Amino acid sequence: MQKEDGAVNRSRDADSLHAAFGREGCPVCIVVLEAMQQSMDTWQYEGFTDVEHRHELIRLRGFCPLHTWQLAQLNTAFQLALVYSGVLPDVLAKLEQDAARQGEPNRPSRWAIWRRRWSRRATVTYAEPTFDQCPFCRSRASVEQRLISTLLEQLLSEETRTLMSQSTGLCLLHFSQARQQAEEGDPVQLRYLLECQHVCIQRILEEIQELLRKHDYRFGDEARGSEMTAWRRAAELCAGNPGVR
Repeated sequence: MQKEDGAVNRSRDADSLHAAFGREGCPVCIVVLEAMQQSMDTWQYEGFTDVEHRHELIRLRGFCPLHTWQLAQLNTAFQLALVYSGVLPDVLAKLEQDAARQGEPNRPSRWAIWRRRWSRRATVTYAEPTFDQCPFCRSRASVEQRLISTLLEQLLSEETRTLMSQSTGLCLLHFSQARQQAEEGDPVQLRYLLECQHVCIQRILEEIQELLRKHDYRFGDEARGSEMTAWRRAAELCAGNPGVR
């Protein structure tokens, strides 16, 4: 059953990537954003009712900043309020404990306080929550890994290589992840990945250069084309599509 589910996911991911090749931006970013939107929709209507999941969110102080404010753009006021109704009392209790300790005799020295804080930097505190365990961040990482594996498999097809070469290309982060995976796996996939990415970057660089040339007053009368939005595709190549991170 798991093998069948895996095959279905790979087929669905392959179709999604093929569609994303025809849109502006990193194709992996595009599909990841769609997957995250689905995850947030599911949480909005079902996930927040899971008591165990909600307690885990309370322990983590909620979602990371990115996913918190993406959720806030949906109709999630009640759901987020329910989470924070558990977070804030715990934060308040820790503050009260700290305040009570201030009145205790024989308080530790400033050096001891600094050393204790330094040794606990990785823990979740009321002042500095760590969001590396955000459920949506973990979900995103899982989707990214699955998509990149599918992409590398699909690059063995000439049709996919053509589509990718005509796309914006992978953002630097997803390209790095794909390259590492290919280096540990199939050298043929690595070669195709490098070739396709090179074509994409070279094309966008030429468009950027054309955009800059047409900003010269000497060529001000020339018609403007798609090169005028090349800066955006270059940004998506370097920083990834907005909303992914």
